[in-house]
Amino acid sequence: MDQSDAPLMEASLEALGDRYNGMAAALFDRFIADHPHYAPAFLNPEAARERMTRETLEAMLGLAAGEWWVEDAVTNFIDLHHNYADFTAHDYAAWFTLVIETMAKRAGTDWPDGASAAWQRQADALVARVGDIARNQEVPVRA
Repeated sequence: MDQSDAPLMEASLEALGDRYNGMAAALFDRFIADHPHYAPAFLNPEAARERMTRETLEAMLGLAAGEWWVEDAVTNFIDLHHNYADFTAHDYAAWFTLVIETMAKRAGTDWPDGASAAWQRQADALVARVGDIARNQEVPVRA
């Protein structure tokens, strides 16, 4: 596993710094604005948005670092989100891209060169895993 993206990704999080504050709410609101059909799926968006954002960043950084737990985390994401709605790999890709774009915009000129590409490589790999993982059929999609 190529772990060369991890240091750059960590540096970009440091560059983001305090500008992370409020990012989760802005991301979630933007995602729902772009995908309004998913709004009813989240009964308590205030509880979901920070966790979704942090778990996304952890999974992408964990994948870049070659962490053993990432595969299980992706499987858990899929099963958990199917409790809400029938999210697709495309939906995950849209979320990941939104996270990366938002971090870069908030960090501004402090965002390291190549950081967005490093994050996107990990996002693409996670999306591929989402597409490869068979959903637990015991977890129903909420209607």
